[in-house]
Amino acid sequence: MGYQTPIINEAERVFGDKDKAALWMSQPRAAFGNRTALELVCDRAGYLKAREELMRIKHGFGC
Repeated sequence: MGYQTPIINEAERVFGDKDKAALWMSQPRAAFGNRTALELVCDRAGYLKAREELMRIKHGFGC
C-alpha cells in the first residue's frame, strides 16, 4: 500500500488548502529528523509519524 496519497489527503483536510498542505509536505521538519513528510512516508512507520504530527497540528499542538 502506498502512503503518500493518504497523508496528502489528510494534510489537505488539516490545512484546508492544497497549497498549504503541499508546502507542509515538502519542507523539512525537525520533528522528522530534518526530512520532509514526503520523504518520511515511504513506509508505515513514517506514515504514522507524519499522521501523528498532522493530528498535533489539527488540535493546536504542532507547527
